[in-house]
Amino acid sequence: MEAENTLLEVPNDLDTLRDLIVKRYDKLSQRLQQVADYVMAQPMLVAVETMATIAEQANVPLSTLSRFANTMGFSGFSQMQALFRDQYLNRPRDYKERVRQARDQDCFEPESPTTIFQDYGVANIEAMEQLQVSVSPQKLERAVSLMDKADTIYIQGMRRAYPVAFYLWYALMKSDNNVVLLDDHGGMLTPMTRRMSENDVLVTVTFTPYAPETSELISQAFEKNVPIVAITDNQMNSQGSKMDVCFEVQEGEVMGFRSLSSSMYLAQTLAVSLMCRETK
Repeated sequence: MEAENTLLEVPNDLDTLRDLIVKRYDKLSQRLQQVADYVMAQPMLVAVETMATIAEQANVPLSTLSRFANTMGFSGFSQMQALFRDQYLNRPRDYKERVRQARDQDCFEPESPTTIFQDYGVANIEAMEQLQVSVSPQKLERAVSLMDKADTIYIQGMRRAYPVAFYLWYALMKSDNNVVLLDDHGGMLTPMTRRMSENDVLVTVTFTPYAPETSELISQAFEKNVPIVAITDNQMNSQGSKMDVCFEVQEGEVMGFRSLSSSMYLAQTLAVSLMCRETK
């Protein structure tokens, strides 16, 4: 194991570390997978908590944290933790707190339209702030570059994810790119994907519970060496290792109803960034 670690390039940002965890997850021991699950699910806590607290919450010995960091190429846990601190400790808070204070000062019924309106506002602001600090410039650049170089941009999303996919297709139809929206209307999904090649790109939007049609499409694209850009809610899903770029988005939620504001925000960013390249 030590010889293998010396060959690893130490991740220099959180995106690289997360991608490495996803790719190596199946080869990790059960204990190390517990650490992987924790650091992927609770990056903010990894940034601010002590090793002892993290070990307790992940239900592993302290030594396992160090071993996990070594497995990912770091000299120790503190070196790995520094990546989380660099990305999360400067998270903006002021505006969210102002909204919460305004919400608390009003005397509305818990299920009144005004209360729900304010609750969704707080939830969406918090989710978008989280997205702003979790998505790196490198990841955005990589996704837009893959789309820019593609002969055809295939876009797909099912059920709750469909509005995001449809918006991205609609926006890019105004560009000079060849764009195809993949859906199963008339049973045409398979014929539409038959022409996908490594010179194209698949942009997919998928949230839990993941649509089997989307999972199958990702597998097909992976087998054809088609680059995959994904917007999803969990990079550790079963298809995560097949994605070239994976944006993990946690949406705001009120009374069990999840928003799409952050995913739309990201889709708009990708579309406008790509169109801006056409004007250069």
